[in-house]
Amino acid sequence: MLKLEKIEKVNNVNYLLLSDSNDFTTDYVSIELEKRGLEYLRLNRDLLPNFKITWNICNQNLLIESNEDRYLIENDSLLGVYYRAPTYLRETFIKNKSTEDQLKQSQWMSFYRNLLCFDNARWINSPSATFYAENKMIQLKLAKEIGFKIPQTILANNSEHIESLGDPVIIKSLDTAIFTINEYEAFVYTNSVSHDELKKSKLSIAPAIIQENLISKIDYRVTVIGNTVLSVKILNKGQGVMGDWRKEKDDVNFISCELPAPVNYMCCEIVKKLGLSFGAIDLIFYKNEFYFIEINPTGEWAWLVDSAGQKIYEYICDYMVS
Repeated sequence: MLKLEKIEKVNNVNYLLLSDSNDFTTDYVSIELEKRGLEYLRLNRDLLPNFKITWNICNQNLLIESNEDRYLIENDSLLGVYYRAPTYLRETFIKNKSTEDQLKQSQWMSFYRNLLCFDNARWINSPSATFYAENKMIQLKLAKEIGFKIPQTILANNSEHIESLGDPVIIKSLDTAIFTINEYEAFVYTNSVSHDELKKSKLSIAPAIIQENLISKIDYRVTVIGNTVLSVKILNKGQGVMGDWRKEKDDVNFISCELPAPVNYMCCEIVKKLGLSFGAIDLIFYKNEFYFIEINPTGEWAWLVDSAGQKIYEYICDYMVS
């Protein structure tokens, strides 16, 4: 048995941040917790081998040591956890990664998930809920059931049944698609393509989401924390953005706004239905209607602090400590 009472200078952890050392989003939460004088520990997944961990599952004591610092996590005293690890990090068979690197990634990410044993804490969001919520077809199904309008959508690895979607169509990856190309990280954006382009492509190698193209639209980014809804409309020179606004992120304006009450309600409702307490939701305003596009349970929001004056970190800390 681990006798923790014999270890001197142990810091009791009330709040746990699970992130990455380069994640600026988590920096905001760290600074806010420090301002409030709250005891927290940040465990960055890229630095986890630098810690010594000893977890006694019988009495639910987790001891974490780093140099001369010792931190104790107990189920009764851990109040909140901020989880910033997308589920695609579970993948281990990545080209050019050594066996040791693959082992480290898989086992440490499993350690993250096993922290769900600390079930008295408020999680933003739990790994199990994150895993479930990142499935786009589940998102769309729930959004439609709640009352959102959604684009006409099919999931396919062929182009034989796309005529009803109009031309051109929207195509996007079913799961987060990130690649390493010549040592650089590459990300797959949402793209507008014609039927002819799609019919010439190699769709058969993997399924993709194909949707009707809602042209002349305005994009909205909605951040939900518990029952708090913060929204921005995304404009370029006062107009909506053609295609994926993320390709023009440096040129667009994020304007804080209020959504109609029914849309606010549906945004909160889909977060709850997915078992989440936080969600970054993408909506489109098209022909006087709001359409649900997707929700990201580990979505970015740091850029909205300065660009839209939204102090999201305060609401996240409020939720964890309430």
